Amino acid sequence: MIEDIDRRARAFWNDTRGTILPYVTAMLVVIIGLSVLALDGARYMSLQTQLQNGADALALAGAAELDRLPDSEPRAINAINTLVTNTTLSGEAVSRNVRVSLIQFYSRLPASDASPMTDGTPATEPTNARFVWVTVQPVALATILPASLFGGMNAVTTGASAVAGFDQVVCDFTPMFVCNPFETAGMTYEQATRDLQYAVADAAVRRRLIQLRQHGGEGRRYLPGDYGFLDSAMLGNDSAAVIDGIARVHPGTCFRQSSVNFRRGFVLSAREGFNVRFDVYTGSMVGRRQDVEYRPSQNVRKGYVGGSNENSCRAQPAVNWPIGSPPNQATGFPLDRGWPFMRGRMGNGNWDFDTYWQVNHGAEGRDAPTINGEPANNSNPPSRYGVYRYEIEQGYIGDRSPGGEGGAPACYSGDVVSDKPDRRVIQAAVVNCLSLNLDEDSQTNVPVAAFGKFFMTLPMAQTGSDIYVETVGLVTPGDGTTDFEMVQLYR
Repeated sequence: MIEDIDRRARAFWNDTRGTILPYVTAMLVVIIGLSVLALDGARYMSLQTQLQNGADALALAGAAELDRLPDSEPRAINAINTLVTNTTLSGEAVSRNVRVSLIQFYSRLPASDASPMTDGTPATEPTNARFVWVTVQPVALATILPASLFGGMNAVTTGASAVAGFDQVVCDFTPMFVCNPFETAGMTYEQATRDLQYAVADAAVRRRLIQLRQHGGEGRRYLPGDYGFLDSAMLGNDSAAVIDGIARVHPGTCFRQSSVNFRRGFVLSAREGFNVRFDVYTGSMVGRRQDVEYRPSQNVRKGYVGGSNENSCRAQPAVNWPIGSPPNQATGFPLDRGWPFMRGRMGNGNWDFDTYWQVNHGAEGRDAPTINGEPANNSNPPSRYGVYRYEIEQGYIGDRSPGGEGGAPACYSGDVVSDKPDRRVIQAAVVNCLSLNLDEDSQTNVPVAAFGKFFMTLPMAQTGSDIYVETVGLVTPGDGTTDFEMVQLYR
């Protein structure tokens, strides 16, 4: 009996089969703890990713509204606050929506991506707001691991922010710039841009005739109303390429609002390209009369003198165009009666509509367009562009003046003349030349205040380089111009 007990005791003492159990028990605590920690880490990373995605979406929604218009910032704030809703799948917030804590607008980003956003240049007005910085409220995440047992917290917090910006790109665009005609000395860049936006929104201001003058590279600063041409690798920069780009329906050029480069030098025969739009083919354009890519406008009424009464194609522009005063000039769009703005190169918008209408449409008894609910007349003048469009829309192009001129093209012999795009409308990058202090040595990386549209009222003269235009408006999506709104994340 004693021996049996002794044997059993020795056997129990020598049995090692359960030795691992204490170690397993201890390791289970560590394994479970690490698993819970990994799960908490994955939940934290998922929450942070979702917050970052939300911040990115909100910044992009806001940046899409930064089109340099005076109301761009309020529209951006509204888009951020109401147009996009992102939800988090984790977190303890009462609302599961991503909440915005900070919205700031900038005109320029920091020089280095490693620098904080506070090193950027804040926007002073909506017209120079190009970037928006959106920060979202941090969200707390309750951990599964009871970290408080080890002196830690049972919740972690994460947040996110994003920076997005807007840029406008236009393609098949006339390779031309115009120094902002509505900028005056002493204006800041923001003020000049704002006044441009206000001017194109005012029908009375748009009606003012503007005499654009090509900058001759004579060493002086660029002034309001000067124009020149843009550097384009796609088009080429010799004079023949520029003239061709002016004349073509699709120049094959693209330009960004944030930065354009000026072409140096004077283009002496630029009129050859511009006058194609009036059904006038001279110089290098003589052989383009059958090419649809060089088609004229549907309405080319221009008031030429001389030549055949039956075929204005043979008429030649007067050397000192525009000629005299009504009635000699009446068959073309007359000049304004006064020129009080832009150093005598911008009119007051009052022109002799009555004589123009009587000469060109009186024999047909046509009704004049309606302005502000009343028939247009010298006391209630329309814009020249409005009259031009009215003639097209009402089918009055074929009406003839006493001198025999009609508005239909007579020289062009190609395919059907299309109205899209409108060939009498010149596209141009509008630049705040005064506030940027531009001269012959500062022509690269020039910011564009807006891409504008100008109506050519008269063909260019055989001598000189002046262009007489009315302001039509600014390039916007869907208005017939190949226009892209570039919205992208920067941070």
